[in-house]
Amino acid sequence: MRKKYLLAIGLILILITAFSFGHQAGRQPEAKKIKIVTTIFPLTEMAMGVAGERAEVYQLIPTSIEVHNFQLKPKDLKVLSEAQILISVGGQLEPWLDKIEKSLKMEKTRKIRFFNYLENSHYPHLNPPDPHLWLDLKADSLLVDKIREELNSVDPEGIEYYDHNGEALKKELLNLDEDFIKSLGSCQQKILVVAGHQAFGYLASRYGLEQVSLTGQNPEAQPSPRKLEEIISLIKLRKIQTIFYESSTPPAYAETIARETGVKLRSLSTGVHLSRTEIEKKVSFIELMKKNLAILKESLSCQ
Repeated sequence: MRKKYLLAIGLILILITAFSFGHQAGRQPEAKKIKIVTTIFPLTEMAMGVAGERAEVYQLIPTSIEVHNFQLKPKDLKVLSEAQILISVGGQLEPWLDKIEKSLKMEKTRKIRFFNYLENSHYPHLNPPDPHLWLDLKADSLLVDKIREELNSVDPEGIEYYDHNGEALKKELLNLDEDFIKSLGSCQQKILVVAGHQAFGYLASRYGLEQVSLTGQNPEAQPSPRKLEEIISLIKLRKIQTIFYESSTPPAYAETIARETGVKLRSLSTGVHLSRTEIEKKVSFIELMKKNLAILKESLSCQ
């Protein structure tokens, strides 16, 4: 009886092998795609822009949730363990990542830490501990170079493809960077009042503005009554017409200030959190930045 059972199993295995061989012989094997893991949307956009169809890009933190509310799932750990390239911001944005990398033994994974890369490159506009580097489009163009470099190392057969894609994306970022410089250089109002935490420091620093915010780097922090009074006094003194808030957060404090001062309210995108409509329309990071520029030009009275 046991011999018959083993014989049946053997025949089944032979048939499966034969079927698999015949099935595969009739088609060309698919090229194996590079596995890239990113943490946030701007990094995903840059990775996809360079890697194109030669890679699978998995974003850990969905665009529909706040970065600071993110929690890893079992699926994320599996994808991370298989990643060939991991792209993160670094600094204080993903404090959990170092521990995860060690526990998953990701020594062979090529890692790009945006903040660390710019620091090692002596980029002059770094402002630790502010992690919002991607709002500086010049810095983004440097990240594109690094992504291209790592892809060329992992997949030498795609060098021409990656170089072509990288140059095209870099040109687009630098053209938009120049648009920001020219457009915001002529603004009558240079103070960027943010009714929230310091999310737009890199944008302000790169493009000649001064950010004044209710709170510091911690997005969960609550402003003190004294700070609210200071902001209200500044608005009245400098005759500021418009203040801003992050598009992903409720504008409660902005509305409080507006009631006291009569200012207009406009939202700006950090490029990380997308609305349901933006997700459905597949709005790109560059499109979000162009929208920011249009809002700033109008709100700050730029020529």
